[in-house]
Amino acid sequence: MKKFLILVCLISVLAAGLLGCGYNFRGKTNNLPSDVRTIAVPVFKNNTGETRIESTFTDQTIFQFTRSQILRVVGENQADAVLRGTITRADVEDVAFTAQETSQRRRITIAVKAVLTRTKDGKILWQRHELKQQRTYTVGSSPQTNESNKMVAVAELAKSMAQTLHDSVFENF
Repeated sequence: MKKFLILVCLISVLAAGLLGCGYNFRGKTNNLPSDVRTIAVPVFKNNTGETRIESTFTDQTIFQFTRSQILRVVGENQADAVLRGTITRADVEDVAFTAQETSQRRRITIAVKAVLTRTKDGKILWQRHELKQQRTYTVGSSPQTNESNKMVAVAELAKSMAQTLHDSVFENF
């Protein structure tokens, strides 16, 4: 019983220390101006040859902002700030080969440019010229399987990149 009380006391002291030192959990910091309470995320521009990935990236970004509830996601004409994204690159390369020298695994690398602008005065509040991430996927036995595997990798990239965008906007990295 005495060990249990000591453990409870230690946990309480640790928790109080974390709360008192200004530590914040990822995605909860907001360094934006106090007049920015709403955000719009129009459909990303797609400057690549990969079809329909702009919808995936836009949807994931909206989801991250909606989920955190730090800002309310609204239409562009009602927003205090607008986050515009452009998918600037989507490169696919072979990274592993079979004994017959055919592709076994491929890597897709996607780069995004993003800018957050305050609507009332056009001031750029945050921007990232190139956010780049990559995923590797297995090459299948048919073109349909390859495309499906690539789309799964793109969806994972979009989710991860949306989280990074969200956190970067609020923490001003």
